[in-house]
Amino acid sequence: MIKLTNVSYISVIIAICVLVHLVGQGHCFGEDKTPKKHLLKDGWSPGGNIIIRYYVDGEDIYTYTGDIWLYSDKDLSKKELLFSFRHDADVLISPDEKWLVINHKLGPSRIDALLFQQLNGLKYKEIKLLNPQAWAIFKHAHTQYKLPEFHHIYVEAVQWSSDSKSVMIQVHGHDNNSPAATEPWYCIYDLTTGKMTLDFNRVFNRDTYHPDGKAKGRELFWN
Repeated sequence: MIKLTNVSYISVIIAICVLVHLVGQGHCFGEDKTPKKHLLKDGWSPGGNIIIRYYVDGEDIYTYTGDIWLYSDKDLSKKELLFSFRHDADVLISPDEKWLVINHKLGPSRIDALLFQQLNGLKYKEIKLLNPQAWAIFKHAHTQYKLPEFHHIYVEAVQWSSDSKSVMIQVHGHDNNSPAATEPWYCIYDLTTGKMTLDFNRVFNRDTYHPDGKAKGRELFWN
């Protein structure tokens, strides 16, 4: 009886030690295997009322998956998940904070410009992808060329107007199978009409598509 008791006692001790070891190694049943995200960078809205924080997991931009969170500058306990991304993304908020564009950088071959509208407070809703309209106006402006089918397409928001009624969009791209490429080219998305336009107040484009892949002067001029 004494030997049995000692053996049982030792078995219990061993079992506890094994359990503690497994928990420490993260092998316990019900373990949360979700990668732990870390803060990559942060920023503020133009008015300073919203803090933008980018959390990622992965070793570098090629393996990142991440989340963009919006925080109230006055109360950090108030937060909303805005967007989950692959690789990289950045946010451009309008001066009145009623609109924003996410530039979603989907690896080396594509950037999407996603327009969001404020619902209330920190809550925003995706309205549309701006890429189709941006590329359509680009092609219309270059009808004199036989454009290739670009394999790398980049559409990005670069600047809001001061009245928050329009946002400047940068378009550029290149082809895998030829030297055909574009220098950065610009258009304006007008929130009032829901259309792209080349009606700049102080900015205008020159022909920036280069069939031979060579730059031919500045692509953006300021008066």
